[in-house]
Amino acid sequence: MALAVGSLALLAAPACSAREPAVDELPSYDSFDAVREAVTEQLECEDDPPSPTRVMGDNGQIPTESEKCTPAVEIFYFDSQEARNEAYDTLASAAESDGSVYFAEGRNWFVVDYSEVAVGGDDPQSLDLAGLAEALGARYTEAT
Repeated sequence: MALAVGSLALLAAPACSAREPAVDELPSYDSFDAVREAVTEQLECEDDPPSPTRVMGDNGQIPTESEKCTPAVEIFYFDSQEARNEAYDTLASAAESDGSVYFAEGRNWFVVDYSEVAVGGDDPQSLDLAGLAEALGARYTEAT
């Protein structure tokens, strides 16, 4: 799998706690607009963020709606669980020995922060995804 940001391809594995709820127990939203509204009520997103990331899976671009909040924090919404899981695995694979990738996860959406691995920006700004997850009743995970 690969994350399309220029010509960058990244690989690794996510890590999360065994006590956290299963994906089907997480909160969901009816549309991308509803997710974006909930997230932007909690996070200070940029007024004019960069273009969204194209997430490439095994069979090409993964179907998703997304919008960047900052150059390295992005909101994703999915119509299928398969697309969500594949996008999660692909984005989590950006984790390296010198940085982690963080997620606030819902059933059909997530917000990802890849600022520690410098994907998507020259001066990446990290946001409080743990606080976001708590506020939205979502799951907070760290891929290392």
